[in-house]
Amino acid sequence: MAAITAAVNRKRKGTAKERGYIMTASTTIPKGAIVCVDAATGLAINAVAGAVNPVVGVAAETLTSAASGTFRIQVQYGTSWLFAASSVTQAMVGEPALVIDNNTVDETSAGSAVVGIIDEFVSTTSCWVFVPGLDVKSVL
Repeated sequence: MAAITAAVNRKRKGTAKERGYIMTASTTIPKGAIVCVDAATGLAINAVAGAVNPVVGVAAETLTSAASGTFRIQVQYGTSWLFAASSVTQAMVGEPALVIDNNTVDETSAGSAVVGIIDEFVSTTSCWVFVPGLDVKSVL
């Protein structure tokens, strides 16, 4: 799969928690995208492979921030979402799902952040992932 640039109505199980994050300047994060916070600035960005920026959840809306970087995007976490996957198997249930891009996960992705835990196998190209966000209580 490829990164998303337009809103996606991503399937989810259960009720998500929600929190706002200030976005980096002059960027668009589409609804349904995997959202990280930049480790250097603490500002919300689209997830990308090869970066260890912490995943905070899934974008609840599409938002384009101003050049000032003062916009706050709502991000959902604390439940499972259906993601595209590059190559998963049933044996990977319970394993960490890593960022490939803002739409795709895999069990291996060199130097990438953990999105969550694969909690249901659907096919080699999709799986359900529990996304805890930064809510430590939900994973303890």
